[in-house]
Amino acid sequence: MAHNGQGSVGSNRVGFALRSLLAVSVLGGVVLTGAWRLLPGLSLSGQEGGPMIHVATRSNFIHDITERGEVESASNVEIRCEVRAKGTSGTTILEIISEGTYVEEGDVLARLDSSALENDRTRQQIVVNSSEAEVVKSRNTYETALIAKQEYLEGQYQQEVQNIQSQIFVAEEDLRRAEEYLNYSKRLATKGYVTPLQLEADQFAVEKAKNQLEMAQTKLRVLKEFTRARMLKQLESDIATSEARYRAQKDSHRLDLEQLALIEEQIENCTMRAPEPGQVVYANQTDRRGTQEIIIAEGEQVREGQVIIRLPDPKRMQAKAKINEARISQVAAGQRATIRLDAFPDRELTGVVTQVNEYPEPTSWHSAHVREYGTTVRIEGSPPGLRPGLTGEVRILVERIPSVLQLPVQAVFEHGGKYYCITPTRGGLEARELAIGSTNDKTVVIREGMEEGDRVILNAAAYRDRVGLPELTSGDEPLVADGPAELPEPGAPRGPGGPESPGGARSGAGRGRAEGGPRGEGGGASAGGQPDPDTIVDRMFARFDRNGDGFLEGDEIPERLRSQMDEIDLNGDGKLDRAELRAALSKLSAGRPQTP
Repeated sequence: MAHNGQGSVGSNRVGFALRSLLAVSVLGGVVLTGAWRLLPGLSLSGQEGGPMIHVATRSNFIHDITERGEVESASNVEIRCEVRAKGTSGTTILEIISEGTYVEEGDVLARLDSSALENDRTRQQIVVNSSEAEVVKSRNTYETALIAKQEYLEGQYQQEVQNIQSQIFVAEEDLRRAEEYLNYSKRLATKGYVTPLQLEADQFAVEKAKNQLEMAQTKLRVLKEFTRARMLKQLESDIATSEARYRAQKDSHRLDLEQLALIEEQIENCTMRAPEPGQVVYANQTDRRGTQEIIIAEGEQVREGQVIIRLPDPKRMQAKAKINEARISQVAAGQRATIRLDAFPDRELTGVVTQVNEYPEPTSWHSAHVREYGTTVRIEGSPPGLRPGLTGEVRILVERIPSVLQLPVQAVFEHGGKYYCITPTRGGLEARELAIGSTNDKTVVIREGMEEGDRVILNAAAYRDRVGLPELTSGDEPLVADGPAELPEPGAPRGPGGPESPGGARSGAGRGRAEGGPRGEGGGASAGGQPDPDTIVDRMFARFDRNGDGFLEGDEIPERLRSQMDEIDLNGDGKLDRAELRAALSKLSAGRPQTP
C-alpha cells in the first residue's frame, strides 16, 4: 500500500499534529464513555446496544488546513497625503471621490484645503521679488568693480604715467637750457661783461632745473612701484567683495525660488490624482474593539504621509489567512488551495500559496499566547465582483493520497509505542496491531494490519481494557494512567516489529488485561470502569502542568486544545484551570449522540 512520505521536517510536522489529534480524540472517547456509564439510560453495556462499529473502506485521503481569510489586492497602490502639516494637526479633505468608484489614470481622487498654502505663496512671491532686486543690484556693483579695475589699468594709470613723463621731458629741457645759459654767462664774466651776482643767479637756475627733473623722475617711480600696486589692491578687494555679495544674493534668491516652488508643489499635491487605473477604497482603520481610529471623509483631517485611498487591481487578487503555529509547519509555498467567500457561498475559487511569513502576526495582550503566521494565497482567474475586504474560508491542501485505506482517528490508540484498533469477533473483542501513515483531523491512513471491509470499534479507547494487550515493561510505564494516546513522528517505523516510542507508551491503563478481566480499579473510576471527568482533569494536570502552578498556559496546553481556546478559556485570561477544563469535558459529553 503506497504511502506519500515526506522529509524529516515534514514528518515531524504531521506527527506532532497527529499525536495531539489522536490524544484529544481518545480523551473524548474516554470521557464520553464514562459519562454514558454514569448517566441512567445511556449505558453502553452489551445488553443495551453495544459499541459503535465502523467498516474500513478505501477513499481519497485529503489533509487540508482551513482558516478564515480576507481578500486583498496583490497590486495595491496607496495614495498618501503629501501635504506638509507645518505644525498643524493635518490638512482638511474638501472633496473626495466615492468609495468603490473605478477610476482611470489621471482622474481626480480628492482635493485638500490649500487656502493656507496659497497665502504662503503670495508672501513668498514678495520675498522672491525683493531678493531678485538685490541680485540685480549686487550684480551691477560687481560689474562696476571689474570696470573700475580695467579703467585704472588702461586709462587713469596710463594718463598719470604720460603726464609725469611729460613733466620729466620739460625738466630735462629746462636743465639743458639753464646749463647752456650758465656756460655763456661764465664766458662773458671772464671778459667782464657779466657781474658776479648775475653769474650766481644763472648757477641757481641750473640747480633748480636739476631739482625739478629729479622730482618728476621720483614721481614716476612712486606711481609705478607703489601707487599702481595700492590701487590694484583696492580695486581687486572691491571686486572680491562685490562678487561675494553677488553670489550670496543669488543663493538667497535661489532658496527663495525653491521655497516658492515647494509651496506651489504642495498646492499641486492638494489635488490628488490616480497614478493608474483601479477601484477606490478608503483607508479607514478600526481598532480591536470595532471603533474607527481613522476615518476618511469630507471635512476630516489627514496628516502628512497618511494613506487616504488605496487602488487595488481587481485583476490580481489574493487571500490573506492566519495559520496557527501548531499547523504552520505543514504549510509551504506552492501548495494548492481553495477559497469559498461568504459573499459567494456557491462559488469556489482556486489558488496557490505564494508566501508564508517567517514571523508571527502582532497579537493583543489577551491573546499573546496564541501565535499565528500570515499566509498569502494567490487567487487564480479573479472573477467579476471580487473586491478587497471580502472574507471567507481558505482551505490549503497539505497532502492528497488517492484510494487508500483509512480509519477514524478515534478508532486507533497507542500502547507501548505501537498502534492498535479493536475489532469485534465471534469470541468477543480483539486488539489488532496497525502500521499507520498520514493523518488529518478526521482519519488515519492504514498501511498494514487492516483490509477493506474489516469492522472496527469507533471509540476504541473505551474498550481497550477488555482486550489482551502486551504487558508493558518498566521502561514503558505511562506518564499518566488511562491518559490520552499519542502518535510518534510520521516516517518512523510503525506497525508490527516497530520500536516503541522513547519514554514508553502514553496511553491509558489496562496493561495486560484480558477481556472480561477486572475493571474500575483505581481511584476516581466510574461504575463502568472508566475514569470520571475529575480524575481525567487531575491526570491531565499531573501530566501537562510542568511548573505546578495549577494552570495550563503557553506550551503546557495540549496542541489540539489551542485552536479551541476561544471556547474553552471562559474568562479569557489565556490559561486553563481545572474548572474550565471540567466544563469543556462536560460540554463534550452532553453533545455526544447516543449509541445506535
